[in-house]
Amino acid sequence: MALPVSNIVKADPWAGYEWVVWQVEVDDPEQRISEPYNTAGVAFLLAEDSRKEMVDFAARLGCVYEGCRDDGTSGGDDDPCYTWWFRVPQTLHAQRSARGWPVVVEECRQRLNFLFADSYHWQGRVNGHWTRAFRDGGSLPSWP
Repeated sequence: MALPVSNIVKADPWAGYEWVVWQVEVDDPEQRISEPYNTAGVAFLLAEDSRKEMVDFAARLGCVYEGCRDDGTSGGDDDPCYTWWFRVPQTLHAQRSARGWPVVVEECRQRLNFLFADSYHWQGRVNGHWTRAFRDGGSLPSWP
């Protein structure tokens, strides 16, 4: 009888960091954010609402909300999207959801999803540039 094949688990390169910055993006196929920022209607309100919502929500989970960008320049193929950044303590970074994201980041994504009318494609990853900046105590880099 053959033994089952196991997947090799790679070591987490961020395991030695006290805080890890996670970047979460959602595509915006209706291009609700395609208007200029200073004249945006629904898009501006959605970004503003998400900021208000996520500052407190992330804090209740033990994370720090770092910001939101809604200028539509960071999605795949420069498709309009929203991007949020959350600073996650190592103890919470290590607790993963089925998606592979920290459970607290997944909870933030679910909360943000309530602000959208439909389900969209979500992406998440560690922002290494910001994570290293927090560890080194230097000045924070400009928005990624």
